[in-house]
Amino acid sequence: MTHSVLARRALLITALALPAGACTTSGLFGQSTPRYTLSPRGDRLVRWIQTSGKDNMMAPEAPALMGITNEGRDIPVRQLADDGPDGRYVVSLVNIRKIHEFIFHRRQGEVLILHHADTKFTRLESVRYPRNGKPTLITDIAFAENDFQQQIAFWFSRIPGR
Repeated sequence: MTHSVLARRALLITALALPAGACTTSGLFGQSTPRYTLSPRGDRLVRWIQTSGKDNMMAPEAPALMGITNEGRDIPVRQLADDGPDGRYVVSLVNIRKIHEFIFHRRQGEVLILHHADTKFTRLESVRYPRNGKPTLITDIAFAENDFQQQIAFWFSRIPGR
């Protein structure tokens, strides 16, 4: 065999092996770092909702404003609810987009305040939903963030396995 034939074969073998190497989960040069999609608290809250929560359907209007849609149909969720010192708190686990997402809600008088968050407890959107009205996005970021922090603090104090 000539040198050019060997070089072509080596290039062909390398080209065929390259896609197989891209499928591995290890990092560059064999350094492997675990990838978590959930924070530890998020993982515990998801497990708690899955084991103790109740299946429910949410009306699609408020989640649609937060970017969660089910083609106009009700949103299937799993929920936990508990009474707090200033109203009823509910956390919903949504898995409509094949990832876990939370919707935290609390009733304040005649208004529901809802917050959409990921499993790392980053607030993504917030909605105000009056009892006899239409939902609207909360544009006051300071109010939304303050209420979100109160709601997640309520649930953090109740998550089992702390």
